[in-house]
Amino acid sequence: MKKQKGISKVVLFLLIAILIIAAIYWARYFAKPMATVMMGGAEQARPAIEKAKQASDAVNRNNQATEDAVRKSIDDAAK
Repeated sequence: MKKQKGISKVVLFLLIAILIIAAIYWARYFAKPMATVMMGGAEQARPAIEKAKQASDAVNRNNQATEDAVRKSIDDAAK
């Protein structure tokens, strides 16, 4: 039973870390371009928005890889 509790703590830690990283990326790459667009500077914000889309894709790939690793670790621990 101790291994199962340990795994759940690891999974919880990874999920919290993912949420914190996602918040940092959002603040860095999305908040500023969104504010610029809302202020009417769409043409000036276009490069920043493209950069934000690339960052979003990278974060999504990272999250998917993390989820796969967590699933694999849970499956390995269950065996």
